[in-house]
Amino acid sequence: MSAGQREAFLSAFVVAGHQLWTVGGALRDELLGVPGRDEDFATDATPDQTEAIARGLRRSVQTVGRHFGTIGVRLDGRWSEVTTFRGDAYSDGTRWPDVTFGASIEEDLARRDFTMNALARNTATGRVLDLFGGAADIEARLIRAVGEPVRRFTEDPLRILRGIRFASEVGFAIEPETREAMRQTAGLLATLSQERVTAELDRLLQGRAVAAGLGALAETGALAVVLPELAPIVGCEQNRFHRFDVWGHTVATVAAIGPSGPEGRVRRWAAFLHDLGKPYVRHTKTNGEWGFFRHETVGADLAEGLLGRLKVAKAETRAVALLVRRHMDRPNLDRRSVRRFMARSEGMWPDLVALKRADNASHTYDDAAYHDALAALAARIAVEDAAALRGESPLSGDDLVRIFGRAPGPWIKPVKARLSALVLDGDLAPGDKEAAERVARRMLR
Repeated sequence: MSAGQREAFLSAFVVAGHQLWTVGGALRDELLGVPGRDEDFATDATPDQTEAIARGLRRSVQTVGRHFGTIGVRLDGRWSEVTTFRGDAYSDGTRWPDVTFGASIEEDLARRDFTMNALARNTATGRVLDLFGGAADIEARLIRAVGEPVRRFTEDPLRILRGIRFASEVGFAIEPETREAMRQTAGLLATLSQERVTAELDRLLQGRAVAAGLGALAETGALAVVLPELAPIVGCEQNRFHRFDVWGHTVATVAAIGPSGPEGRVRRWAAFLHDLGKPYVRHTKTNGEWGFFRHETVGADLAEGLLGRLKVAKAETRAVALLVRRHMDRPNLDRRSVRRFMARSEGMWPDLVALKRADNASHTYDDAAYHDALAALAARIAVEDAAALRGESPLSGDDLVRIFGRAPGPWIKPVKARLSALVLDGDLAPGDKEAAERVARRMLR
């Protein structure tokens, strides 16, 4: 953040006789050496007073959080939240606090969730306030509840998922007493709104230390409460081709998918859910080993239902379900087979190859050479055979009606499907209407 607008804003609070403290993640990340986080503030000014200062400086303002004492202010191209000192009171098991504006920064910090988030620095004097040992816990890479942990999580169960999400994002261990309190209060997660639960799960899955976060999700019992569909994969044994049970394999697969880039979110959700169907189809094969026939099909249906319950966007739900359904596809390394593989992925073949690579990360065999060859051939086909990949019949329904002088009806669909398959396999040029008509005439003869 550049100095101009920020410094003018900070100075305006001093002139008005108000305290202003930098709080929360910005200080934590500064101690971790992580740059670029938006800076948030706590103040003794009321929301009305904060808004008046911001508007007096002609800053853009957001007031949607006014009820909770928060005013959003645009400073040097970034949004900062300025929140009046708070002393929240909670009814057991509820998420939203009964907001009371506190009298001091000390009272404000005492109501925060974890010690690493309970740091404050006075913007006028530079004085740092660390009442709960947050700096030491950051140095020790520990997530520790402020005060008595069972009380913290009973006040607001969302803090359980926040702590687990922090473990995924920053790679810290959860302090033992805090972890035990999460386990004791995990059942209260059922009282939370789905939107807030989904938001935390979504961020958890994008973390750079996602294996730690997922481990804590299962160990605290939170997994069984917020994602009961996944509970059966914990402890579900696999065959000799896997190093771990289904849960351990799932965690390894998610960790093997990079979280960065616009496609990272869908890929990680697909990795998380790719073996969801295994416990529901597991059977003993004739050789005595576990089998999981059609687990990808069952898993895709379960994934769609789960993501629908989580209120994930329909387009992303469909994309994840598609990847789950197709993750067992293993085409021969020839153009015809790989074209079909790519067409069935509906344009998501890079995501499908990435998922297949990650799926192989914890197998007892190395399939990297196959996936390298598959990716290389698919990339060539994408450039060289773009028209054929669309697999469009050279003849439309109207064309067929005109050629054969027949009324529209169900007879058209199998003809077009056959023509499309021939295009996809490279046996019919995408625009060759004459050859397509000869095929259609043979079919209808």
